Amino acid sequence: MIQVTATTSAAPEEVFRHLAVPEAWGAWGRFPTPARQTRKGDTTTYGVGAVKKIWPAREQTVAYEPYTHFAYIALAGLPVRRYRSDVYLEARDGGTAIRWEAVFEPLIPGTRVLAAPLLRLMLKMFTRWLPAHLEHCPADCPARRAAI
Repeated sequence: MIQVTATTSAAPEEVFRHLAVPEAWGAWGRFPTPARQTRKGDTTTYGVGAVKKIWPAREQTVAYEPYTHFAYIALAGLPVRRYRSDVYLEARDGGTAIRWEAVFEPLIPGTRVLAAPLLRLMLKMFTRWLPAHLEHCPADCPARRAAI
């Protein structure tokens, strides 16, 4: 398992909104194309079952526990199998502690030693970009406009 942690002065509610709303990933992530929702969740717009297209992957929400836990799996687009990320949020000292975990199976046997450092780097970037965005989140950010 890969695990990366970070903290932000933003409340867990704000962090969760930026994880749950697919278009918000395009606001805080540095992806070459905008992220977008391609399927609504089973019982809520952004909940379990929701699918987002975010370069280069297509991902589905598999855990949606407002303000504490958000998880997704890769349906396509990543060079690994059975990729799952769980993001745990904990209110701490007026802000939020973020724990981002990921598990996967290598697409090609024996390539875990190559894939794991790349995925760890990806999660480290996410845990830098998201808090940085939250510190200066603009009023027109998709996470602010969406109803969770």
